[in-house]
Amino acid sequence: MDAGGGHPAPQAALANGSGGAQQSQLNGHRQNDVSQVLEALQAIYAPNSNNDTRRQATEYLEQAKRHPDAPSQGFTLANDPTQPAALRHYGLTMLEYSIKYKWEDFTVEQGTELRGSVTELAKQTAEDDPVYLRNKVAQLWTEIAKRSWGAEWLDMDEQLVALWQHSLHHQAIVVYVLETLSEEVFNREDATAGLRGSDLGRACVEIFTPTAVLTEHLPTRDKGLDVRCGEQGWLRRLCDNLGYCLSQDYQNQEPVRTMAVKTLNALRAAMPWIIPKAIGATQVVGTLSRALAVPVVELQLVSAATVTSKYVLTRP
Repeated sequence: MDAGGGHPAPQAALANGSGGAQQSQLNGHRQNDVSQVLEALQAIYAPNSNNDTRRQATEYLEQAKRHPDAPSQGFTLANDPTQPAALRHYGLTMLEYSIKYKWEDFTVEQGTELRGSVTELAKQTAEDDPVYLRNKVAQLWTEIAKRSWGAEWLDMDEQLVALWQHSLHHQAIVVYVLETLSEEVFNREDATAGLRGSDLGRACVEIFTPTAVLTEHLPTRDKGLDVRCGEQGWLRRLCDNLGYCLSQDYQNQEPVRTMAVKTLNALRAAMPWIIPKAIGATQVVGTLSRALAVPVVELQLVSAATVTSKYVLTRP
């Protein structure tokens, strides 16, 4: 899963620094500010840094993640396009630490603020942002969803739909979230999702399935779970998006071809648990048949995996 095209790893985006100078500066300061964080990152990746310098820099960065102001500082770093990509990525890891290891200690207001930071970062992603930044933002969105979607966070689907309408790279973030939730909620291997598996499972069924199918085939479902946006559902939106990609010059336009693959992967992840009637109502099989027939091996392979996943992953 990823939310964009290829870019160098974070360390490749850093300029080399002076190991000796960095060591003395790291020893002399402990403020959790941008210059110190950048200095520590440079110390870790600079080829002329010694092991002791790298150790001190790593310790400093780990301590910075534990700082009470880490969420706000992480957002500030990640949301500043003028900063080096590696520094922005570190800002995202500050947010990640807070989500994964401090979420239970946050008040409702603090959790809401942190969620707002992540959704804002998703909105602000740019087409030329490195793929690892976009992937990290999508991952953080998913991590918060596993902890609060369907409880404190009721408008996630509305936010996903709004993000979907922006651009291809915003759609890639949405598809990442949908695919990851499908896999981690229903495969029961993710401990965090497992703690809220029943609630998250109902929410996934609610936002993926067309309203008409839910009304007809699940009339006794909990109608008080107000988490969906619109009547289409994501199964329909994903099929429509795949159909759109196949109607374009996907052979020569890599972004369109990549989006088609990502959309297929999201459909593949949903096939094992989606309501069978929803598959018929949204013409999934017909759309997948079109994808199977295209003269692009990559699309054919993912399409075949999607078609077979309904049987292979649900058989006794």
